Amino acid sequence: MFLLPFHVIGCSHEQNDVEAVGRLRVLPAQLPAQLLSLRALGIPAVLVSTCHRTELYWWGEHDPSEWFGALLKDRGVPDVQLERKHADLAVRRLFAVSAGMCSARFGEPEILGQVRRAWSASHEVGATNALLDSVFRHAVDAARHIRAAIGTPASASLGMRVRDALQDLVETRVVAPTPHDVSAPLHVLVVGAGDAARIVVSALADGRRVGAPVVCVTSRTDSRAESLANTHGAMHVSWSSREAAMSTSDVVIFAAHPTTPIVTAAQARELLREREAPSIWIDLGVPSNVGNAAALPESVQYVDLEWLAMYAGDALGAADIGARANVALQRELARFAGVMHRRQVGARLALLETRAVHAARAALESHALKAGTDSSAEHAADVMVRQVTRLLLRELTALSA
Repeated sequence: MFLLPFHVIGCSHEQNDVEAVGRLRVLPAQLPAQLLSLRALGIPAVLVSTCHRTELYWWGEHDPSEWFGALLKDRGVPDVQLERKHADLAVRRLFAVSAGMCSARFGEPEILGQVRRAWSASHEVGATNALLDSVFRHAVDAARHIRAAIGTPASASLGMRVRDALQDLVETRVVAPTPHDVSAPLHVLVVGAGDAARIVVSALADGRRVGAPVVCVTSRTDSRAESLANTHGAMHVSWSSREAAMSTSDVVIFAAHPTTPIVTAAQARELLREREAPSIWIDLGVPSNVGNAAALPESVQYVDLEWLAMYAGDALGAADIGARANVALQRELARFAGVMHRRQVGARLALLETRAVHAARAALESHALKAGTDSSAEHAADVMVRQVTRLLLRELTALSA
């Protein structure tokens, strides 16, 4: 990728103690003052500061090392290891961070929102410029595409893996409306109506190994849950009735991505207090949909993504996800490079056209076609020069593409 005056300096949990990095965090209320100090220095910048990283992204030839050093000193963390990246490596870093590829939990979705809020805060106080805004706009889009390519919500294999894992769990444990009635249909509740839920519901509807389960769908948005259920021949449960459905379902598959748990262990104990039969809870959320899962009732067999990764390493293993992440990241970087290249070419062509017109005018004047002697001739010559120049530059651009 061509050299851009885009840079990043900062520290993260990847090279430093998490506690030290956490002390460096700039809270949202403190962020405007820090951004205004950068703007006063003439540095267009965005400060991404979370519990696990504080990174300053900026545009231009300025060096904010002194500013960042003052921040470290003010927070009492002078010994952290800083990392610098420039040009395409800085762009790569921003894309990877936004997609959750550098998070403590790979693919963490919350970081994208944090990056967007950091960018928005900087933009609101006038601490960015058009070029920096463009990089962050592409980073947000790239993060969505990368997460769609590598994250479990977009993995077509996730539904099949959940279906197959569920079959094995059912075969090794009696899960039925009553402990003695293993022939009764299996009641499965899917919580969520996004891509992950759609893939799971589709796999359960098409699968044959689990028999013919009774599948219900619930979501915070009842209309989406109802639409998903109708599409795959499932039943819709209103969000207000979700707790009752959880208590009576043999299997609950959490396929939502909320910022806070949908149900806690204490709530689960209360919901399942009168249920005699065992149940299986499969949590596909990042972060988890179930809070304090270790304290769930003994009757609940809890399965999360880590368990599924061990169960089906070829589909959800870290190595495979990492490889797919890098492929998606490289694709997004190439797309970004193409966009920036076209912008640079366009600006360069406009400059070349202006220079060619000036040169042509000078040549015409040297042949006694002076300005003012024949205005129509001068105008005609100017139009001709521009047309010829554009045709020539377009041909050169096509040859170099």
